[in-house]
Amino acid sequence: TEPQPPFENEYFSAVLLLEEDGQRLSCAVKIGGETRSSEKKLPPDIPNNILDREISGLLYPMLCELTGLRPAWGMLTGIRPVNLLRKFSERTGSIEQAKDDFRNIWHVTEEKTQLAAEILTVQQPILSVAPKDSVAIYVSIPFCPTRCKYCSFVSNSVAQMGKLVDDYVQCMYKEIELVSGIVRDYGLTVDSIYIGGGTPTSIDLYQPLDWLNRNFVIGQPLREYTVEAGRADTITRENLSYLRQFGVTRISVNPQSFQDHVLKAAGRPHTAQDAVDKFLLARDMGFGNINMDFIAGLPEDTVQGFRESIDRAVELSPESITVHCLSLKKAADFYQSLSMPDADAVSEMVAYAQKTLTAAGYRPYYLYRQKNMAANLENVGYAKSGFESAYNVMMMDDSQTILGIGAGASTKVLGGRRGIERLTECKYPYDYLARFDELMTEKERQLRELLSVS
Repeated sequence: TEPQPPFENEYFSAVLLLEEDGQRLSCAVKIGGETRSSEKKLPPDIPNNILDREISGLLYPMLCELTGLRPAWGMLTGIRPVNLLRKFSERTGSIEQAKDDFRNIWHVTEEKTQLAAEILTVQQPILSVAPKDSVAIYVSIPFCPTRCKYCSFVSNSVAQMGKLVDDYVQCMYKEIELVSGIVRDYGLTVDSIYIGGGTPTSIDLYQPLDWLNRNFVIGQPLREYTVEAGRADTITRENLSYLRQFGVTRISVNPQSFQDHVLKAAGRPHTAQDAVDKFLLARDMGFGNINMDFIAGLPEDTVQGFRESIDRAVELSPESITVHCLSLKKAADFYQSLSMPDADAVSEMVAYAQKTLTAAGYRPYYLYRQKNMAANLENVGYAKSGFESAYNVMMMDDSQTILGIGAGASTKVLGGRRGIERLTECKYPYDYLARFDELMTEKERQLRELLSVS
């Protein structure tokens, strides 16, 4: 019998009918009083993952037609489309065939297909020179001076949680020693260190930098050492001098916007000029690899305002510029009070950034997507040639073991029984401190077990 959707109002349905010579997939969609249907003959033993794709393949064109919406990334839902394109090209032996699959099977637009392919090309030399048995170290400093309204990360204001900082740093030291012991025992090479958060420069970094240097840096030079200096109101000559002293090679100074009213609406207690001044201070102190972050779709920003921010960034000429699209998550203060920004405006912002940065000599080198992103687009890192962040590339491609240290840090071990094994620490500093001994005992057990079979 024909499938009968049991809904009177809007719906979409997928029904699989068994037949003598196979199966018939029948899909229907009703939106705004209009109905569309489509069906396809399938073999009897189709795997579930292929069946899911076939269902999506029938529903997607009908949903596009009835809603008038055509997402730039088509049916793709994962956070790593470049990684997926690489896997397709390896499977088929042809990047052109992989691009055809992106366009024709997954309905990715030509523009986004070409963007992913360009990033794949830029990443290849970085991926090919990673030392054998190399790992990256990620250090989490989950504290900020205040919380930005768009932020969904588990970070704690120093004003509220300042009493935890000293104990947190001491526990982090113990974890650094634990992880460095494992690195030595298994003959691993530390390729890069990335200190993120939070806002790492919201606390005194001298001791953590000293411990990291003693345990991971002395005797084995790093390919890259990044610290997210972040907000202009936390960057000082003193903490920049610590970064220089301990060999940090790459920092981020993140304006997010060069529009003062946009910064105020986002809850960032610094001005655009403050960000410029701190960038110039870092330059004056000898930092030759600086990244700047911007967000497309912030409340009260406009297409023209965003263009001015990108133009100002190009004038300052940092080595890399990362363009994020606003992603509203439940943990963000903005989530309850704001609707998603206008998709057309955000698309125009992103297109302008890509055109302007490319013309200025920046190349897209890494990309990731998130849920609830403005215009359903992507975050893209652009860099001048030779200044691409190796950590970002290796992490997003799942091409290197990442050993996390600190609350909220994730550890990712390549190899083993399932290809990639992930371990996640407690999200909150107070849990991390309260359960520290228990957590470290279990972490060491799991890490040694995973590294023994990887």
